[in-house]
Amino acid sequence: MDSPKHKFSLLIFSFVLIMTVILSVSACSELGPKADGSHFNFGAGNRSETSIILEKVVVDGHWYAPSTGTYGCSGGNHALGTGSVSVSKSTPAPQETIELQWYSWKEKARMKVKIELPDKKMINQLLLNPPWPKNKYGIDKSYFIIDFRPNHKVWIKLADTAHPDSQEQVMILAEGQGYKINEEVTRYRHFKEGKDYELDCVSYRKETERLGGYSASLEVYDRWYSGAPQNKELENE
Repeated sequence: MDSPKHKFSLLIFSFVLIMTVILSVSACSELGPKADGSHFNFGAGNRSETSIILEKVVVDGHWYAPSTGTYGCSGGNHALGTGSVSVSKSTPAPQETIELQWYSWKEKARMKVKIELPDKKMINQLLLNPPWPKNKYGIDKSYFIIDFRPNHKVWIKLADTAHPDSQEQVMILAEGQGYKINEEVTRYRHFKEGKDYELDCVSYRKETERLGGYSASLEVYDRWYSGAPQNKELENE
């Protein structure tokens, strides 16, 4: 026969177990579905007017986005995510920060920036219910585009595709200002200007056109997400 003390312990244990289940169900109900790698890809585009090498992309301090590489001068649209890549379906959606490290040929130095993202609930909803229709394959997959701007500014954009062709297909989510790291970088010393990188993209495009080459529109898609603070959606660079 159980003692009163034992019965009381069982009662307390049962109560704690029931409350744990209730709180867990409540939390899941409140959070709802979570966006993951099946809802987004990553990409990068260089419109900084000089060649760069994107060395590292760290999302939320714990996973690396596979969109690194060399980004030279380009005559294409300013919203392009040239180096677009997919991530695994189990990859969590970006929520808080995106940290970047790149080498700037203009500065001959390594640059860094840590960009704070807006409300994670908003990003989650944008990925689950994007503001653009499903593509021709019926896939709701958006693109995070790292857009390098002049003077080391960086925009984080969300777009319908890696190559949006109208303002309705892309929005700015966040921005940051890159800064130079005071360290010696020797790994690119053998690179040659004009062969491995360009320092003046404006002159490069003009020369390309003079020689009969093609240079696409340089229209800037610079509208912020709806509800951005400080009327950012109305501002240009």
